[in-house]
Amino acid sequence: MTAERTDTIEERRRLPQRWADEVHEKHNLAFIDDYHASDWVGHFDGTDLTNAEYKDMQRELINGFPDAEFTFGPVIVEGDAVAGHWVMTGTHTGEFVGLKPTGRTVRVSGTFLTRYDEDGRAVETWENIDQFGMLQQLGVAPEEFTLGGLARTLVNLVKSGR
Repeated sequence: MTAERTDTIEERRRLPQRWADEVHEKHNLAFIDDYHASDWVGHFDGTDLTNAEYKDMQRELINGFPDAEFTFGPVIVEGDAVAGHWVMTGTHTGEFVGLKPTGRTVRVSGTFLTRYDEDGRAVETWENIDQFGMLQQLGVAPEEFTLGGLARTLVNLVKSGR
């Protein structure tokens, strides 16, 4: 991405959708190497990830939800930062984090904030994902969170080998 500068707000606003189109529509994980600076760091729900770990996370998501589609909005640009909300829809047709395919379609949302360098490469990302909502939609976690529901969730996770 170093050859393509992102000098306008509109160009920066399109960066997240460009990432989704390359990584999830085209399954082009190599794009991450161009999109991220070599020293990029990600903060995902309290866990720090390197580029390699992030690519593994995306590979896992593509394996579990090969038809995943991301939509973004609103996306806000302020200086070197791009922030927004996304929604992913996809069908669980492959193994995902140790869960066998359920055939269920999920709709998961998240928020992100990414800082970019002067060449338009991501240098740091913070992201929060509704992981519990995804587990509910996959039938692993209970619809209502109760003590009994927590026990069933733990049993389901143990049965799935997680």
